[in-house]
Amino acid sequence: MELFATDLERLAFLLEADAALTLDPDALGTEAAEQSAPEELPPEKRPKYITNYIGSKQKLVDWIWKHTPEGVGTVLDAFSGSAVVAYMYKTKGLQVIANDRLRYCHHAAKAIIENNSVRLSEDEIEALLADNAKAGSFVQDNFKGIFFAKGVHALIDTIRANCDKLSGFKKDIALFGLGKTCMSGKGGFGHFSSSTDYGRRQDTPDEFKDRLRKNLQRINALVFDNDKENKAHRQDINDLLPKAKADLAYFDPPYATEFSTTNYERAYHFVEGLMTYWEGLEIKADTKVKYYETDHKTVTKANASEFFQTFLGNAKHIPHWLISYRDHAYPNEQEMKRIIGSFGKQSRMKSKDHHYAITSKHGEASNAKERLFVCAPGAKASAEREEKPVPMAAAANFHTSIPVDIRLGDGERLATEAMDVGSAGDPQFSFVLCRTGTNKNGDHFTAEELSGRHMTAVNKKVDLQHSQEFNDIVGGIVAADYLEDDNGGRVECVGELYVHDTPAARLAYKLMKRGIISQVSMECDYQEGECSVCHKRFQNKADYCTHLRKFKGRDVGGQPVFEILHGVTFTGLGLLDRKGADENARILQVASLQSQPDQSQPEGDSTMEDKTKPTEDPAAKTESDAAKKKPAQQEGDPARVTDLEKENRQLKAQVAELQKRVQELEAEQKAAACRSRAKKLLTRLEKQGLSFASDEDREAELKRLAELSDEAFAATEAAYERLPKSAKADKDKEEKPADSDQGGKPAAKASTETPLRSDAGVRPHDVDDRKVSLEDRLRDGFMAAYRNRVGEDTPEHSEINA
Repeated sequence: MELFATDLERLAFLLEADAALTLDPDALGTEAAEQSAPEELPPEKRPKYITNYIGSKQKLVDWIWKHTPEGVGTVLDAFSGSAVVAYMYKTKGLQVIANDRLRYCHHAAKAIIENNSVRLSEDEIEALLADNAKAGSFVQDNFKGIFFAKGVHALIDTIRANCDKLSGFKKDIALFGLGKTCMSGKGGFGHFSSSTDYGRRQDTPDEFKDRLRKNLQRINALVFDNDKENKAHRQDINDLLPKAKADLAYFDPPYATEFSTTNYERAYHFVEGLMTYWEGLEIKADTKVKYYETDHKTVTKANASEFFQTFLGNAKHIPHWLISYRDHAYPNEQEMKRIIGSFGKQSRMKSKDHHYAITSKHGEASNAKERLFVCAPGAKASAEREEKPVPMAAAANFHTSIPVDIRLGDGERLATEAMDVGSAGDPQFSFVLCRTGTNKNGDHFTAEELSGRHMTAVNKKVDLQHSQEFNDIVGGIVAADYLEDDNGGRVECVGELYVHDTPAARLAYKLMKRGIISQVSMECDYQEGECSVCHKRFQNKADYCTHLRKFKGRDVGGQPVFEILHGVTFTGLGLLDRKGADENARILQVASLQSQPDQSQPEGDSTMEDKTKPTEDPAAKTESDAAKKKPAQQEGDPARVTDLEKENRQLKAQVAELQKRVQELEAEQKAAACRSRAKKLLTRLEKQGLSFASDEDREAELKRLAELSDEAFAATEAAYERLPKSAKADKDKEEKPADSDQGGKPAAKASTETPLRSDAGVRPHDVDDRKVSLEDRLRDGFMAAYRNRVGEDTPEHSEINA
């Protein structure tokens, strides 16, 4: 049975059980190549340990070192493989314990990790290549026609027999070099899972000898003493871990992905058998690749969770963990965080794009996200959830921008320990990116989509107003998690603002801390959309059905119309100043400011207060929140409590000052508007003939009008509008000629002038027996009512002439 006859195209990675040591011969120097007993090279001339095997961490060692905790003295590489990570830690001066159950990996670790000084001489290397009449023929008899070119099988038998002439670290180096040479070669690939020409190395016997010679020289060059007592073990991981003593455990375990499951002993069966020359192993003769039976249990999707829980549980006494992982693997990221948290560790997940060479021509499996869980002692993480992720295909043709409402404030901490937000680095803020269900835009997110695709938000940009300008990028999303509660599922993220790099990021951070920036907007692409009414699917918005084209986000025939998104990829986050389509999302934490989500918020209601609602006093709210937090704070570090209280007082003072300033500005704006409308009214009346005795009288009237309420001013304006018409009618009546006996002279008319006031300011009682028209009576009645309303009524004003 061929393990990878069909799995090869879907294979994502294998265990690092390789030691391809690419080295420029010039780097060794002529003397180093010619000397019979090579000496240790100085660090600046020592070659870099490089592997070229599938899943190799050779391109990630600097990244792993970057996230190694400070103060670590001893490191356990529990699944050492080719020992590339263990070797990196050795070069950093740390004490290293390497372990792997595969014999080939064990010899590799013995040769370059535990070994500090032993090397093969040139004579010993040549002796390995010499003829040996006592050599066996196991490889020739059992593997004829597969894996190697003609003549190489017998050569391998000979070299393996010569390895038994050596002992100790020298034998480790010889077996390490022989295994590496068998894995490499022209053509073929590292593992032994194909009997076809595609899986055959094309090296001739002479080329095989030359390759082995160079590999042994390179291994010699890697041997050095870091003044530490390093060890290499070959034990079952669960037997080693309980008694291991280390400051840090690095795990690069076997795990299953959605592309493949791998039994590493089966994959490297030829090299593993070669290490003991198949002693005690029985080859299955009916198989094409001639693998031997092994009881090594393959890690699969079904048993992956149990596998991780077991070995991590045996390592809980080791303070720090680093766990290498990748996307599309089982357990998924959420389950991994739950497992890690159940053993009292806090975790942060780091991500990095990585390319797997063996799958370079085979689609999505080759381009992956390398994960690194950085785990430290801490409070026990929440283990309440059992998410069920469904990995989705990459997004392609759709793009949607979804404003998300957020809020800042004090409150309790994040709901998940796995979402670690520390103070190190650039300031971070946590927020709900998206919730399951339909938003105002008519976009519908299912639990399966969000649980399977939430990690696509990691490493995406945070910018201003969805700007496409590079200079408007102020941060990035550094972590994401999918959580579920009684209200449904949600994606929680941690964003990071690059305040050390841009002024815009510093300003955004200040505004977010003070609650001035209170909303964000999520962007996503999606591969396919589905109509909620007719359930047709579309890969382009131009192909929308009538329901989505005309009624998306509304109802038709009493049925809501929305688009179900499939294959979602989150592409970024914009800082906005408007309400969002997802009204249930909000910021959970900004630096030390935290906000407890309002669980009483009715679904669909806006999380932001309407301007028409009473405004809560920010100072009072801050005092209340501080009072609620104080007991919990006192349980922690007293210095931290003092700092928080000081920050709380400062923020409270800032809020009160801002509130006072806002009130002053509002009052000034209101007063300016009232004075402006009063001035316009007086100007209009003056054009119609109204005059004042002095500027002081005019200013007094202007001030009185400006201080009137809106209703009183409206009544005053209406009354003034009536006065010009009445005055004009009286003027026309006065100018009309009247018959008289005095030679055409106008007849005397009754006086209609306003009665004079005395110097004492006392108005004499008016007696007017003139006939009053209905219009005048209505006008006088209106004015009396108006004066009564504004508090200026007198008995004289209230009289209406009959």
